Amino acid sequence: MVELILASGSPRRHAFLVGASVPHRVRPTGADETVLPGERPEAYALRLAGEKAELAWKGRSPGDPAWVLTADTVVEADGRVLDKPGSAGEAVETLRALSGRGHRVHTAWALRGEAGLVEHEVCTAEVVFGELSDKAIAGYVATGDPLDKAGAYGIQGPAGRFVERVEGAYSAVVGLPIERVFERLVALGIVSVQSPVEHSVRVVRARIAAAESGNGLAIGAVRLVGVSKRQAASTVEAGVAAGLTDLGENYVQAWQERVARFPASVRWHLIGHLQRNKVRLLDERVALIHGVDGVRTVEALARLGRSQGRLVRYLAQVNVGDEGSKAGLAPEALGEFLAAVDGLEGVRLEGLMAVPPPSVQAGARRWFSLLRRLRDAHRSAEVPLHVLSMGMSGDYEAAIAEGATHVRVGSALFGSRTP
Repeated sequence: MVELILASGSPRRHAFLVGASVPHRVRPTGADETVLPGERPEAYALRLAGEKAELAWKGRSPGDPAWVLTADTVVEADGRVLDKPGSAGEAVETLRALSGRGHRVHTAWALRGEAGLVEHEVCTAEVVFGELSDKAIAGYVATGDPLDKAGAYGIQGPAGRFVERVEGAYSAVVGLPIERVFERLVALGIVSVQSPVEHSVRVVRARIAAAESGNGLAIGAVRLVGVSKRQAASTVEAGVAAGLTDLGENYVQAWQERVARFPASVRWHLIGHLQRNKVRLLDERVALIHGVDGVRTVEALARLGRSQGRLVRYLAQVNVGDEGSKAGLAPEALGEFLAAVDGLEGVRLEGLMAVPPPSVQAGARRWFSLLRRLRDAHRSAEVPLHVLSMGMSGDYEAAIAEGATHVRVGSALFGSRTP
């Protein structure tokens, strides 16, 4: 298996490669980061990435990997490069300057091999902040998070709440356009994949790993549930072959049709709203039921658990957006529900689940934050509610930033569903 030198000390870039299962050695390489007279920010980023690749290549020792990967991220506002702040005061001023407006993030990357620079390009995204209060800025700066980041913020952490929208590759704003980088590593034969689904699985795992790293979590802490709803069996099988260990189906009948053809090691999740009359069809092969919002349904699950001599694990579904088209408890009804199911034998309430209103990465955070705050308000030593199932293909990184323990990803892994 081919190994790389990652000539960067960024924890997020390292996490991207770990998540994508790209073997590498971390060897940070410095360069003169002075902006040249008249140099555009994107050209500056591109030059730095190339220079660092060359320096890292020259610093190789016998037996070192034959490929060097570097990247450099530059934040631009009004044509000016925003450096890492030198103090808390500088961080405050930078964030005030970004408040209520857009700026650009340029991440350049370079790949150096025996033949020289074989890849050298820049990926640009537009990031728009909402209006930031002095209190919000001060609270963020007090965490110390902005002090080692270009532009005084990291989108993958608490500052992601400041962002209204991102136009362009979200991963480039984090620090490495992993979709493009992985595509080129595969095309060059540096990385081998057995199927398009494996390619997608590794990219999604890379993005999850970077989100975990950016929020103080161990890589692998968040459980990836592959949503197999209306996907061809061969497509889902390719996902399992690529390392997916958890699969989710919306309907009990669909789960019944799937379960027999997959290894017993697969953990199955029912992620759709569970109807009480379907409870009797379940068995121990369902590891976790995500969509429960009725006391009588929980009572039926408790009877099932007692009859089968086991604990049925489930989540309470909360309708965080109060949408009439969706199932789930109203946020204000959660306390009453928890009191009603307290003490039932044969079941165990593990946490909460939500399907928020349609929104992009940044916009979804308010709903994920609401579910986390509901969990924090209602948890106890006896019922810790340690599971938060939230985040799908378009917003799972935002969900992880707000505390998701399980993300439910379908199209980003398997492609579009069959009609």
